[in-house]
Amino acid sequence: MAGMKFEYDENGGKFYYFILSVYALILVPATYWLWPKIEKRKSVPHPEDTSNFAPCRNKHQSLHANEPNQRRRAIITKIGLALAWIILIILAYRVSLIEIEHKEYDPFAVLDVDREATIAEIKRAYRDLSKKHHPDRGGDAEMFKEIAKAYKTLTDEEAKENWKKYGNPDGPGVAHFGIALPKWLVDHKNSVFVLLVYAGIFMIVLPVIVCLWWQKSARYSGDQILIDTIQLYWIFLSKTASIITKRAIMILSASREFDRTRNPLIIDRLSDNVELPKLFRELPDIQEKTKERPFQLPYCLKARTLLHAHLQRLTTLSSDLEKDKAYIVKKAPYLINEMINIEAQLVAMGHAGRLRNAPRLDTIENTMKLSPMIVQALWSGKSPLLQLPHITEGHLRFFETKKRTIKSIRQFAGMDDEERRSMLRSITDEQYDDIMSVLSIYPHLTMNVSCGVFDDEDEHIITTGAVVTLTIHLERENMSSVFNKELGSNTSTTMNTLDDEANEEQVEDKENREKTNDTSKGATAAASNTSKGWNNKSDKKKKPKKKGQATASKPNTSTANKQSTPTNTNKKQGKTEDKESSDDDSSKHSDDSPSTTLRHRHEQSKDETNNSDNENNDEENVPETTPKKSRKTTDNDEDTFLERFQQQQRKREKLETKAKISHRVFCPFYPEIKQECWWLYVADRKQHSLISAPVYLCTLKDKEEVEVKFSAPKIPGHYVYSVILRSDSYFDVDVMENLAFDVQAAKEMDDNHPQWDFSEEEGATNNKAEDEEFATESESDEE
Repeated sequence: MAGMKFEYDENGGKFYYFILSVYALILVPATYWLWPKIEKRKSVPHPEDTSNFAPCRNKHQSLHANEPNQRRRAIITKIGLALAWIILIILAYRVSLIEIEHKEYDPFAVLDVDREATIAEIKRAYRDLSKKHHPDRGGDAEMFKEIAKAYKTLTDEEAKENWKKYGNPDGPGVAHFGIALPKWLVDHKNSVFVLLVYAGIFMIVLPVIVCLWWQKSARYSGDQILIDTIQLYWIFLSKTASIITKRAIMILSASREFDRTRNPLIIDRLSDNVELPKLFRELPDIQEKTKERPFQLPYCLKARTLLHAHLQRLTTLSSDLEKDKAYIVKKAPYLINEMINIEAQLVAMGHAGRLRNAPRLDTIENTMKLSPMIVQALWSGKSPLLQLPHITEGHLRFFETKKRTIKSIRQFAGMDDEERRSMLRSITDEQYDDIMSVLSIYPHLTMNVSCGVFDDEDEHIITTGAVVTLTIHLERENMSSVFNKELGSNTSTTMNTLDDEANEEQVEDKENREKTNDTSKGATAAASNTSKGWNNKSDKKKKPKKKGQATASKPNTSTANKQSTPTNTNKKQGKTEDKESSDDDSSKHSDDSPSTTLRHRHEQSKDETNNSDNENNDEENVPETTPKKSRKTTDNDEDTFLERFQQQQRKREKLETKAKISHRVFCPFYPEIKQECWWLYVADRKQHSLISAPVYLCTLKDKEEVEVKFSAPKIPGHYVYSVILRSDSYFDVDVMENLAFDVQAAKEMDDNHPQWDFSEEEGATNNKAEDEEFATESESDEE
């Protein structure tokens, strides 16, 4: 009976095979990841690298200060990888020289005779070889044994049969198993040393590594933000609904990333006690004497002071404070994005009734403004033209004269070149070229919005509580595309930013309240006005109108966003004037509370919903004359729904796999290279509420298609939302598109559907069939 026998690698040949395979598995991916990448130099350099603006030069020097060290590291890495590959080649060559120890036993080869040789020829060869290799005549004893074994194999029938069957004249032998380890490693003399090595690796080193990794990962979220910082944001952002920008800066400065006890990269210096008090005198609104925790802690006070110094563009800081400021400024955009995510979650909790003081829209937008403030080192109240190089506060007085009023980047880009140069005649030609090169790369975006309810049968009808899907097409161009183009006949009035629009809404609210006070003084005039308004509404009801169709405005070209719709606004004024009288009367009692305004919208939409119900009833009463066609249409609807669902899945996969690279931002005061990112969200600006969670876009290069979903209001009526795209890097490049749609009452479920009507006989037969189907084995056997 054959047995088993383990053989260790006596000569170390098999161990070389093992080492070669493991070494190659490690070296090949290591070479791919560690080999220094060659940076592709763009044909057109970025203006930040070529500008003569002093902050640009300082940033370029700081970014390229480590280039000698990086080159040295790259050379050392290449030499190390080259040596590693040389070792791999030597190992491969050593393995190729290893002789194969296991050879098939061939008695004919041992006796050096042909396979067709006769017995006489075999005996003759045996006699000659035995004389030659006999030990008594000075021959090799091992060779003599092999010769005798081969002669016996070829002359003995039983031995010859075993050789043909098992490859061995002695019959089935022992099964050999080779282990690619040297024998000294498994020798009992070295067993204690080997056990200690195994115990140290698997019982000490690995558990310590896993423990350290777990402790580090448990402190951070998915975006490498400390969990303690996230908890701090939740506490402060859930306290109040409205937060101004300066309060947001205080919350940002309290982040635990700036505390030395939680971040080992932070360094506390004794010189801070001397330098920071000097900055308190130069910087207003630091609130260094506040007693609110943790804003009075030293780390928070230092971070807040350096943020204010950054926004004031101070150049008097010491080298140590400049390093600390650079670290705080680099970390700030990631922390601001986390604050916005938390605010969006709090708004969702407020809509669900789980939070009283949900953040208002102005809180979220003030937090968003904080990001371009830090990237551009500019307060939000300052002119956006200060983002351009070489332009100072002194130059701004030439931008606003009796002939012209230039307040925005787009207006400045749309000017004639000669007029622009004459306005900046106090600067040199080289500085003017810097301004124009920077202005040429500024983003110019257009937005096209379409909406629908893809889960319902009719996509264009929006019912209460339905999930509305917005398909937003974004297109980005450089501002150079609008050079020497007029932005409109009245650019100073049409090109308002989102903040100006918010201020205009507040002014309109005040004017409406003043109107209500005037109307309350004259009762007769008010009665006549309201009667005219109701008469106008009744005239509108007589006109046929399709209900429930979501109407989005045309693509918003940011150069002529509001100029393209002056006639539409005039047409809508007649509709809005009719509603103003009722809104004014309601404002006396409710003071513009959300509940009363929604109730008022509901009252206004009663007649419209009744008309739409009558139209729906008329459509339902139409007899079904072509059932086959209806089946075909339903099949086609199912196919189109599946195709649309697959397209949505493909779009999501593309967005997830896209690299987060868009366009480089011109930000000379930001210590790192920054990519353009955008927040896209839907808001109700009249109610000052956020409708959809902000989507953070980091892949907008040329064109992008994004889907945003939100729940339709629960009260039928006419609504106007705003689709807003905000930049996290620039001021005065934001885009807003108004979205008007009608919400209808949801249809009631029909409980008396034919498929749920079962007769007693059908029920009995179905029950009997089910009983027979699920009968047990014992019952079937009894039958």
